[in-house]
Amino acid sequence: MTPDQRFEILKTELSLIQATLDKYDDLIFRGRNFFVTLWLASLGLSFTLKSADVSLLAVGLSLIYWFLEGMMRHQYWWKYVDRYRFLRDQINRSDFDISQIPVYDLTNFFRHEPVSSWKRIQTSFFKLEPAVLYAVMGLAALVVWLLFRNNMLTISTGT
Repeated sequence: MTPDQRFEILKTELSLIQATLDKYDDLIFRGRNFFVTLWLASLGLSFTLKSADVSLLAVGLSLIYWFLEGMMRHQYWWKYVDRYRFLRDQINRSDFDISQIPVYDLTNFFRHEPVSSWKRIQTSFFKLEPAVLYAVMGLAALVVWLLFRNNMLTISTGT
């Protein structure tokens, strides 16, 4: 295989990986939309039933969806991001040698520096954006529960 052919294959691989990442981003955002809907519904139900314990459902939903999004990133999304970053870094190196880059190696089996399990977990579960989203919404639901429990939040019946 000539270097030009290899480079074309790697460019195609980068495009395919980007399309796959776009698909996973769409799935993640759809999951977040569903989470927000369920979260609001559970808090609304808590107010409707005048039950503090129902608001704990919103806290549980925050934990469940944080875990599910982290698992999606850990199991599926990570290998594509890792490969994309590897290719990007290799192509942008000053001593770039295209013959040293394996073609379509999603597992990065031929890569020289392995990624630690902790880095993979950290990147999958502790990204700032989802961690803040689920933490803030979980804490907000917990505050609603505490306000209900301590009779600081009451619902008037309007009569």
